[in-house]
Amino acid sequence: MMVLGFQGVVNADVVPNELLVEYEGNRQSFSIDEGLPGVESRETISDEVELWSFTDSAEMLLMKEQLLEDPNVLHVEPNYERYSHIVLNDPIFVKQWWIPQLKPQLIWSRVTEQKKNAVVAVIDSGIDIQHEDLQGRIQPGGYNFYANNANVQDVNGHGTAVAGVIAARAGNHIGVAGLAGTYDTKVLPLKISHLNGTSKVSDSIKAIDYAIMKQVDVINMSYGSSQPSQLEEKEIQRAIESGITVVASAGNDAVKGNSVMFPASYPSVISVGATDSKNQRASFSNFNSQVSLVAPGAVISTTYINNTYKSVSGTSFSGPMVASAAALVKSLQPEAKSTEIRELLEMTATDLGQLGKDDHFGAGLLNLERLSYALPTAANPNQPKDFVGDFPDLVVKKNKVFKIKFTNKLVLGKDYSEHIYITHLPNSTERIEGFTAKLNPLDSQQLLVTPHNEWQLGVHYLRVDQGLQNTKGVALKKSVVVKFTVVPD
Repeated sequence: MMVLGFQGVVNADVVPNELLVEYEGNRQSFSIDEGLPGVESRETISDEVELWSFTDSAEMLLMKEQLLEDPNVLHVEPNYERYSHIVLNDPIFVKQWWIPQLKPQLIWSRVTEQKKNAVVAVIDSGIDIQHEDLQGRIQPGGYNFYANNANVQDVNGHGTAVAGVIAARAGNHIGVAGLAGTYDTKVLPLKISHLNGTSKVSDSIKAIDYAIMKQVDVINMSYGSSQPSQLEEKEIQRAIESGITVVASAGNDAVKGNSVMFPASYPSVISVGATDSKNQRASFSNFNSQVSLVAPGAVISTTYINNTYKSVSGTSFSGPMVASAAALVKSLQPEAKSTEIRELLEMTATDLGQLGKDDHFGAGLLNLERLSYALPTAANPNQPKDFVGDFPDLVVKKNKVFKIKFTNKLVLGKDYSEHIYITHLPNSTERIEGFTAKLNPLDSQQLLVTPHNEWQLGVHYLRVDQGLQNTKGVALKKSVVVKFTVVPD
């Protein structure tokens, strides 16, 4: 087994003699002086950021000090290298074991409900544009930031493998099936690395900026290093604010120091770790408090360069599974915000490891079946997007007993079901029958709402209507409502 793009321990390497410089407002002093000693070139890579190249490191360090003294310069940092998060295995894998693990069949069956053709920007090593299993899946307008041209042909293989996990055409009797299934989902190849798999923060920033301009729905970044970049994080935040869901791989450094990787560990990024076929954390997968959730990442069969297929491992391939899930949400619910999509993915994940969110698995394993149940159907649209419950949304099992705590005692033996509404819409008066609402005999301030048999799968609303009285005759002054989604056991 070898690690592609890594040489020994993953360190935060820097591009020699290069600095990223951020300005405030109108650029002055350094920004208009073209005769600076030791400065080989300057390139504008966003409205506020320039890439400076120097003839040698001594000149660079001297100029860095002068830049930091300029009141118009907000920030200066090295141009860090990023590394592709991939572990390559021998190509003997012939079965996509991870598809049943993620349970996509239900959401795949809803393809006729697709409202938007989602686009995932794959910032990587490009794509094999002639690959048989990616035809019709490549969004026009890709760009090569490594060579500054429109040639996005992949010579490394990493980007093609990532693209296949997302969008390899399903049901065509060729190769493998991407997690997008038969949805019209495309990848926009943005090339920032070449043969050896390394890239630069400056190119990452350019690619994110380009993805924003192209109005993509999701950005996938299966690369990183242990050094954060303030400027890269700002660009990612701008993407989030533009409505783009940003996903990154957590890294493969668990057995080599378990470094915290960036861009995955920026707060606004969905950081994805890897699991194996037994739902255990893959041995190589980084773990930390920033991991959002996990997806399969060991022995993944996918598309590869020269119109071939490879069995690959790494968080590089866990990330695009989550990116694909985010694209499915956008396909069915185009108005969904990036923050809402992240909450949905985490809320519907299958909890693994310690109860609740933990460093090894985040919120748990991506679960597309639960995700589908949490999304409205064409026949039964859920609440308006401005619906806000009195408590956080819940994901529950079919036999869930709701425990409602009151500040004063209730009447023992009284049936309170007339004041409880279980509905399909937040303000509906059409009850879902088949439950009891009675006082907990062990706690006179707690009401138990229990289904006669089981709650139906899907989205519901539990409302306690105003008028419910305690033992002192004091009535509830306003209704209280919470949304809950019933998922399979």
